[in-house]
Amino acid sequence: MCATILLPLLCGLTFCTPADGETHEVARIDGRPLELVLARPEGPGPHPVIAWIHGGAWMGGDHRQLPGFVSSALGAGFAVASLDYRLTSEAGRWGDADVEWPAQIHDCKAGIRWLRANAEALDLDPDRLVACGHSAGAHLALMLGLTADDPALEGMLGLHRDVSSRVAIACGFSGPTDLLAMNADVTRPPGSVLDHDALDSPESRLIGSARHGRSLGEVRAHLEDPAHPWPLLVELVRSASPIDHVDPSDETPLYLAHGVMDPVVPFRQSERLAATCREAGVQHYTRWYRHAGHGLPREAWIEFMNWLPAALDPTLAPTKERGR
Repeated sequence: MCATILLPLLCGLTFCTPADGETHEVARIDGRPLELVLARPEGPGPHPVIAWIHGGAWMGGDHRQLPGFVSSALGAGFAVASLDYRLTSEAGRWGDADVEWPAQIHDCKAGIRWLRANAEALDLDPDRLVACGHSAGAHLALMLGLTADDPALEGMLGLHRDVSSRVAIACGFSGPTDLLAMNADVTRPPGSVLDHDALDSPESRLIGSARHGRSLGEVRAHLEDPAHPWPLLVELVRSASPIDHVDPSDETPLYLAHGVMDPVVPFRQSERLAATCREAGVQHYTRWYRHAGHGLPREAWIEFMNWLPAALDPTLAPTKERGR
């Protein structure tokens, strides 16, 4: 199945609604603005922030639409910032700038730095920035959590390059975590609606297959090949895989939610990331939904929002005396 047919499946956790927020320019890329859309709750702050990263296979989606849960987040006192990032379908639309990895994480980190640098003026809490996304957006949110202030992936965008891109928590709903194992992680049921190794797959396009003509499957077949360009492409794929960035020194807790019957991003991707975190001693929380596919039930968001306040502030956690 052509990857573009899957874009409606990859757009987000819930149906999107038009953004009703403030548009801010984060940086300029060859003359085109990189933006974020910010919705802030009523009342005094500083407000914690959910930095939302839309899905769409890294090739579709729109940051100018806020997810359907924005009203409930605002009602709980959270600001919501929807981050812009370059899509692999936008070659030439950003001038001569790349639209391949690591452009996407550079853009997201620029958005986090901008939020932190402008937190006081916007009545936001720079210490309670939460990265959250679905599908491709989950991949980027997890990368934010696992590569805090990593010079190799920080990029040089915006006016706040001396500001930290660290987030307090990273949440991934149905996200890819190990690009080299996408096909290997498919189970039947539910099977897969696409071949992740194909030349036109979302993962292959992320690593630049449209430019250099090598697919993800070819890269995996040449893992030990010292001939050009394979070592560079293997390194690129690993740099784009959250599981390869797990380290015992990681301080950002991860929240992983995934449907066991996901036919787009295999459930095993999140399951194996959780196992890797457990082995490394990295704090993480999991929620598996036995009958869910790629789109998670509303319950997933409710459970996350019930968990989040105490995770950001342990003093809010229920006491043992209350039987919790």
